[in-house]
Amino acid sequence: MLGHRTMTGPPIDGPGATFSASQNDERTGKDEPRATLSASPNDEHRATLSGSPNRPLRIAIIAPYDLSADGGINNQIRAQARALRGLGHVVQVAGPASGPLQEGELSLGGSVAVTLGGTESGLGVDPRALRAVGRLLQRAFDVVHIHEPLTPLVPWMVLMRAHAPLVGTFHVHREDGHRLYAAWGWALQPLARRLRARVAVSDAARRTVAAHFPAEYEIVPDGIDTDTFRIPRPRPGAMPADRRIVLYVGRLEPRKGVEYLIRAMPLVQQRVRDATLLVIGEGADRARLTRLAADLGAAAHFCGRVADEDLPAYYQSADVVCSPALGGESFGVVLLEAMASGTAIVASRIDGYEALVGGADCGRLVTPADADAIAAALCPLLDDRPHSRLLGARGAARARDYDCRSIAARLEEIYRRVATPITRGSVCPVAGRRAPRDPIHLQERDG
Repeated sequence: MLGHRTMTGPPIDGPGATFSASQNDERTGKDEPRATLSASPNDEHRATLSGSPNRPLRIAIIAPYDLSADGGINNQIRAQARALRGLGHVVQVAGPASGPLQEGELSLGGSVAVTLGGTESGLGVDPRALRAVGRLLQRAFDVVHIHEPLTPLVPWMVLMRAHAPLVGTFHVHREDGHRLYAAWGWALQPLARRLRARVAVSDAARRTVAAHFPAEYEIVPDGIDTDTFRIPRPRPGAMPADRRIVLYVGRLEPRKGVEYLIRAMPLVQQRVRDATLLVIGEGADRARLTRLAADLGAAAHFCGRVADEDLPAYYQSADVVCSPALGGESFGVVLLEAMASGTAIVASRIDGYEALVGGADCGRLVTPADADAIAAALCPLLDDRPHSRLLGARGAARARDYDCRSIAARLEEIYRRVATPITRGSVCPVAGRRAPRDPIHLQERDG
């Protein structure tokens, strides 16, 4: 994770609106000044939406999980925010947080660690979150974009309280179905209907959510800054030049299938004697995987976490990047980063990966949980470096379609489509709720 600082949100409210409570006040629970939103500037602001198609938008992006923790969704939220700011928009990122946030981000209360789909995540269940969400939504946003909008509890609060048009992005894919949706779909339907636009990061994610909440979903995939991975970097010291490197990047948890990659390495080493596995990432499974590698005599080195800015050098210096996940992947950001770096890949033949890699001929797809299949795919790529470089070049060309600037432009189109003016006393386009008739003294009181 990049360097963090705890900051209050930037002043994006514009003329006539104030937001005086600080993040530190929220954490202490002390009384804060009331947030007061004046009506006239906001009415004028919204009235210009349809008449000024290129006017910068004021966007709130809501994280569903602990924003201070490492995670793929958090990385995507930040990448989208940077790209949208690059298009001239004003963006506030907010979410539950158990620790310091990056500059300009806003905490919506603390979080509690839970395990969801085999991954530990921090859910916002802090009772202070309701007040924090209310204060945030006093601000004059043109659109509020919630990632995983049906995840408890902060996204639910935003769905219930927002008057700005709402966009929701769904990331999760479950081959065996989504348990929360299956158990509570009937109760979540009213919240889902408040979304003006529904986005899924892949067809796999779309199928998972649409099975319980049928509607039209637009596919807008995850994206990366391809320039970051394309610019050549020096080889890291942890990657000896005389070794052929198989690289894994990701969490160390059972569903990621790293066990089968480790079991494949002794088979690979029989044919490619200088092959070495480099494992980047942390997780509850690290101790077990380290013991397994030692017991099998696998040439594997565990590097722990690596700073985001250093990852491109590792991708570029690897001979092959392997992602042996067992399932539950809606998209393959690590694979996309490897492709953008020009490195060949070996990945499991699962829904989220096959859509990205299958038609690109930039690597090899293998049966999940099959060490023999992983070894059989790795050996030819390690043996034949010219062929590996050819696959890497194809991957780099494919990755350009997923540049975060292109993804941000697609999101901008959605935002402008849903960000229609709301007039006093009219029915709000979100959930049929009425906008305040007299918001001149609209206040969020403490307590």
